[in-house]
This record gives sequence, C-alpha cells and structure tokens, in this order.
Amino acid sequence: MPPASRLVEHISEGFKKKRKTVAVFFDVAKAFDRVWHARLIHKLYTLELPGRLVLIIHNYLNNRNFTFRHENTYSTKRTLKAGVPQGSTLSPLLYSAYVNDIPRPSNGVQLALFADDTALYLRGSNFRDTTPQLRRAIDELTRWLRLWRIKVNPEKSAAIRFNYSKHKKKFSVPYNTPTLYIDNASIPWQHNYKYLGVTLDKHLHFRDHVARVSKLTKFYQSRLYGMIGRKSKMSLRNKRTLYLMCIRPVMTYACPVFAHAAPNIIKKLQKIQNKFCRQATDAHWCVKNSVLHRDLELPTINKFMKDASKRFFDMAQNHPNLLIVSAATYEPPPAHHFLRRPRNVLLDPPDALTSEVEKLAEAKACN
Repeated sequence: MPPASRLVEHISEGFKKKRKTVAVFFDVAKAFDRVWHARLIHKLYTLELPGRLVLIIHNYLNNRNFTFRHENTYSTKRTLKAGVPQGSTLSPLLYSAYVNDIPRPSNGVQLALFADDTALYLRGSNFRDTTPQLRRAIDELTRWLRLWRIKVNPEKSAAIRFNYSKHKKKFSVPYNTPTLYIDNASIPWQHNYKYLGVTLDKHLHFRDHVARVSKLTKFYQSRLYGMIGRKSKMSLRNKRTLYLMCIRPVMTYACPVFAHAAPNIIKKLQKIQNKFCRQATDAHWCVKNSVLHRDLELPTINKFMKDASKRFFDMAQNHPNLLIVSAATYEPPPAHHFLRRPRNVLLDPPDALTSEVEKLAEAKACN
C-alpha cells in the first residue's frame, strides 16, 4: 500500500500546484516465471548475503522439473532454469532481490516498484514538456528489462494523464497527445488503471474503484447469503465474524488511499454494510441503521476508514523509508477547500450515521 499511497499523494500535491502528472503502468508478463536463476544467485552475492544462505537458496531453486499432461499422456521431464515457485512466501522476496538494481531515472521521473507492479510517473505544468523525459525513462527501463529477460506486455500496460476536474470527461487524453512507446509498441492511454488493488482514475475521484469493489462485495455477499441471510441458523456472532473476515476487507482494502473521496462515493459502501446489518439481524424496515450498528457493535464504514487511516499515517511518519515519511507528513488543505488529499480524512467530522451510533453507544454504556 505505501507505493500506491505515495503515488496518490504525489498526484494530489500536483493538483494543489496546478500541475499535471503522467503515469505509465507496466504489466510484467509472468514476472515470477522469468527470474533467471544464475543471475539471481549472482545478485544475491552482490547484495553481500551470507554464502551459506545463498547456497540454501540455490539448492531451493536448483533441480526443479516440470512435465506437461494432456489427458493421460505425459511429456518428458524438463529442467526449470528460470522462475521462482508460485505460492511460496520466499518468491516475492527473491523477485525483489532480482530487480533491486533496476535503474532509477535521473531526469525527475519517479519510479514506483512493488514486487512485479512497476510504474513511472512525472509531474509538470505542460504535458509536452514531460513527454521527452518520460520517453527516455521508458527506454532506459526497457533496455534493463530486456537485459534481464523480463518481458512487458504493452497492450496490458497503460498510461494515464492525471489532472484535476470535478466532472468525468469522455476522452482520456486530447486528440493531439503524443504517443508513448515500449519496444516499438504503443502504450494505450486509459481513463483508469488498477494499481496494487486500487483503481486510479484520471481525476482521482475514486468512483471507478468504489464501483468495482461494490460489485465484488455484492458478489461475495450473495454467495454467503445462505450463512448470513435472514433465514440462516448461524448465530449473530458468527454472522458478524464472517462479515468482518470475508466481506468488509473487500470494501476497505487500502482504504487510507481513497478514504478522502467525496462522501456520496463512500456512502455507497455504507449502504452495503447497512444491508448486511438488516439481513443478519432479520430486522424490520422501520428499525434504524444506527440501532443495528449499535447492537452488532459494528463501526460505520466512515469510522472504520478514519481509524485505519490514522493508524497508517502514524506508522508512516515513523517509517525508516524517507519516501514514505515525506508522503505522509504534510499539512492537508482546509476542510472547505475544493481539493482533498489523503490526510484530509483525519480532519473530517463524523457523518450523521456515525454520530448517531456513537450517541447510542454512550447511552448504552451509561445504562
């Protein structure tokens, strides 16, 4: 989540300064399958890891075979000379070591790298001035990826031009916008892109992200309806636990990145939680949502996201990585300002539902 938070904060700061940000997101094809064993071991020695540990990793990767099965016929065994085991907890760490020496752009272009999610972004007042710098950075990155046998899929990669606007525009970029290339293949301009689980749209409204997670949450909710619905024989405590473990995390994943979105957007997630409360308790339509939240001891989405954001920013301010510290330490715009940044959620007053739930909880505690 820190790379996504750093990118969103970089773009939001640009909005404040009336500057546009162009980001290029690279889709690395089968990243973990393309880790070159011999070069990985060389890089581990270069990183000055203990020799015995490198030998253990070498034995872990060496002498791995695979076969291909078609119906009842098997191919001959082949030796794997590249790739790290899928599903292993060690694989992301080994891939990070493999790409540790990826070139950092020197012309003002920022690099965001988390496992196989790679992005380049640059902020400027004029898009035409930023294009040459981005092209040079893309060419440098492409040469390095080719050298280390890492393949990028240009068709699934995307470029986004972030600029502030209150309304969603029909076209992702103006018609005369220069094209960016990788390996002589054009990178498509998009309205949005899912980066590290968060759908970033060109205006950072997060409407597309909330719409996507809402649809996904409703799908899981329908699948689990037999256990959390009105006619379920499960105890209320187990229904609540199932919701907290399987449904709410889908809505609130990486919430410090988008919790500052407009209230009418976040309200869509609250409606899903309201529906769960009513179904789980088999409550009549006249029972208030605040009463259901109090009885289930369930914080509202607004309250949960605000608390999660506070924990995240408190942790980020004490992080050893200075890039994360700088992205989390700033003075947010005033509450009445037309621009909002991630830290604004910490200054927001509770919404009407949260205030009502807190009053009911206090009254219950007093009694």
